[in-house]
Amino acid sequence: MSLQLPRKRTILAWHRWLGLASALFLLSLSITGLALNHTEFLKLDQVQIKSSVILDRYGMASGSSIDAYRIHKSDTLAHLNGQLFYNNAPLASADRPLGIIEGAPISVVATEAQLIYLTTDGEFVESIDSSQLPYTTLDAVGTTTDGRPLLISSAGNWTPDADWIEFDQYQASYNVAPLETITLDEASANSLLDAFQGGGVSLYRVLLDLHSGRLFGWGGRTLMDLSAIAIIILITSGIGGWLRKSRRPKTPQIT
Repeated sequence: MSLQLPRKRTILAWHRWLGLASALFLLSLSITGLALNHTEFLKLDQVQIKSSVILDRYGMASGSSIDAYRIHKSDTLAHLNGQLFYNNAPLASADRPLGIIEGAPISVVATEAQLIYLTTDGEFVESIDSSQLPYTTLDAVGTTTDGRPLLISSAGNWTPDADWIEFDQYQASYNVAPLETITLDEASANSLLDAFQGGGVSLYRVLLDLHSGRLFGWGGRTLMDLSAIAIIILITSGIGGWLRKSRRPKTPQIT
């Protein structure tokens, strides 16, 4: 009798803690399940989530990931998640620009490993990678003392010809000015995000992934699995305890 009492108390304590630990997940399952069961009425598939926290969970870029620059006086060059955009139109896959050299008939966007040629109207002409350039990695873009564009690298400094086909080594002094960024207004940023990722993630998708735990990756799925196991233990132990109690002979009452 003395051994059964501590064992019973231990079982009751574990039962209580398992119930508390799984309560939060049961609440999440219940709320998301109710919402998903009324998707059409709530129009969950028509609501787009653009929160940077949620988009990051899906590996999607948010407005805070946009680097924008002025080009051709009134146009915009933007870099978002490995993609360059010219006035919200996809231009080329590239790293973040180190410099923009405007000219006629072509302008050049210089990145660490590429030179991207485009027209003054923003039309893509071609992209040249480091295998066709006199350097492997570009460090900066500057100008010579007489105003010519200069490509600066650890392998040396280079000036292009008028057509940006041939490059001559340059060893005199030069100037470097960092590429200035601009801030896009909310409408322009949203338009760029729409062009890049189609408007965000639907609320239906978020709730469905929250319901299954997939919103938090393998950790969320594992917690949901552990919660399900805890609920199974609670149910089976509760039923087992009730059955044992119901089978005990009733003690006759003394009147």
